[in-house]
Amino acid sequence: MVTLKIGLVGSSQLSFPGDKAGRFARSAAELADLAKQFRVELYVYPDSVITEEDAETAVRTIEKNRVDFLLWQTTSYSAGQLVPVFAKADVMGLGLWAIPEGTDNGVMPLNSFCSINMYSGIIGHYLGRYAKKFKWFFGDKGHPFFDERLRVTVAALRCIKRLKASRLALIGGVAPGFNDLLFDEAKLLHLFDGMKLNRLHEFAELKKRALSYPSDQIAALAESMSGCARCVHPKAAPLMETNARFYRAYTDFVKENQYDGVAVSCWPAFGEQFEFSVCAVLGQLNEEGTVAACEGDLVSAVCMLMLRYLSESAVTLMDLVNFDETDQSVLLWHCGPTAKQFCQNYDLDLNYSGRPHEFGMADPFGNGVTRDMVFNPGIATVARLDASLDKMLMLSGSFLDREKPSHKGSRGWMDTLRMNGRPVVVRDLINTVIASRFPHHYPVVYGSYEKEIMEICAWLGLGQVEEIPYEDYFM
Repeated sequence: MVTLKIGLVGSSQLSFPGDKAGRFARSAAELADLAKQFRVELYVYPDSVITEEDAETAVRTIEKNRVDFLLWQTTSYSAGQLVPVFAKADVMGLGLWAIPEGTDNGVMPLNSFCSINMYSGIIGHYLGRYAKKFKWFFGDKGHPFFDERLRVTVAALRCIKRLKASRLALIGGVAPGFNDLLFDEAKLLHLFDGMKLNRLHEFAELKKRALSYPSDQIAALAESMSGCARCVHPKAAPLMETNARFYRAYTDFVKENQYDGVAVSCWPAFGEQFEFSVCAVLGQLNEEGTVAACEGDLVSAVCMLMLRYLSESAVTLMDLVNFDETDQSVLLWHCGPTAKQFCQNYDLDLNYSGRPHEFGMADPFGNGVTRDMVFNPGIATVARLDASLDKMLMLSGSFLDREKPSHKGSRGWMDTLRMNGRPVVVRDLINTVIASRFPHHYPVVYGSYEKEIMEICAWLGLGQVEEIPYEDYFM
C-alpha cells in the first residue's frame, strides 16, 4: 500500500521574543490530528532550526525518514541562509508555513509571515535555476488558508506517488486507425517516474487463457453476471459464456501480473473471432477496482487511474458524441464499458452496429455483450492529458436529473459545464476540443476533483488545455 508521509520542521531566530517552542508544539499536535484525518504518516523534526548547519542536519534526518512532503514552518522570522538547504531537499514537494502573530500591537513576537514572503522570493529568483516548487500555508488548524489547502496537497501528492508506483499494460495495441491515441512512451514514463508499462501483451494471451477454463466453472459465473443485470438481450444471452470466460481471463491476468490498470484493444479481434463485444467485461473490471480503458488507450488508462486514486470509486471512459445549446449540455457516450456505480439498473445488450436496434429486436449486425445504461444524476469530473502530454483537459458538470433522448450504450447528458474551474458554454467547449486537436476520449468519475487535479498539474509541471472561444472564422 502506497502511503504519503509529511515531515514538519520549524525554524526561528533568537531575536524574536514570542513563545516559539510553545507555538511549534501546538502546531505539531494540530498537524498530528490532521494527519490522522487525511490518512497520512507524520514525522516531526524535534529541534528548532536556527543556523545553516542546523538546516543541513534537519534535511539529512528528513531524507533518512523518507518524507514525501516537507512542511517548513517559520515559527519566527528565520535566516535566509536556510533556504538553499531546504529547497534542495530530496522530497516530492515543499510547503512554506507561516503562523499568526497572536497579537495586533506592541512588540512583534514572531514576524512569521514576512519570513515565507522572503523565502518565496529567494526560491523564485536567487534559486530560480533549481525550479523548486513550493506551496504556501498560513494559520493554525481550522484556518481557511491551512486545513483545506493541506487536504488538497495531500490528495494531489498521494495520487502522484501512487501513479508513479503503478503498473499498467496495453493488450493488443491501439485500435486500428485510432492514431490520435498514440503517445510518446518515454515522455509519459518521465512524467510518472517509476511507473511500469508493458505494451507487449497480445489478444492471443487472453484468448488462450479464456478458452482454458472448465465449462462448469464458467457456467456459474455467466449466470451470476446475467443476474446482476435488469435484463439480457436475446442475442447477448448466448454470448454470456464468452463474456464470463474473458472476465475470468482478465481478472486472473491482472492479478498474476499485479496490474493496476489495462488498456484493451477491444476490436476488431473480439468481433472477428467471437462475434462478441468485450464492453461488459471492461465495465466489470472498472466496477471491481481495476482500471480498464477501451480501444488500447493507455494514456486514458493512466488518467482513469488518477481519477480512481483521487475518488476511490469507479471510473469510465467516454466519447463526446453530441451537444445541445438549448440547455447547454453535452452527451458523453461509449458502447457499454461502464461500472454499475454509474447506474444501478443496466441491461446487458448489443454493441452498436451501424443500424438502430431496440431491446428484443432481432439484429443480425449487433454484437454482445455491452452495458446499456443512463447515468445517475450527479456532479462528475472529466480529465485527460492531451496528445503532447504537456497539458490536462479538465471538465466538470452534472449528469442530468431528467430524461433526455440518447443512444444505446453507456451514456449521460452533462450540463452546468465548467472548464478549469470556470463556467464554459457548449460552443466554446466543443470549439476548444476540436481546435486544440484533443484526442477523442474522456475519462469520467463522479464527484468534484477540480482543485486536486489543478494541483497535480502544478506539481508535475503540466499546463491546462485552455478555452478557445468560438468564432465563425478559422483561427
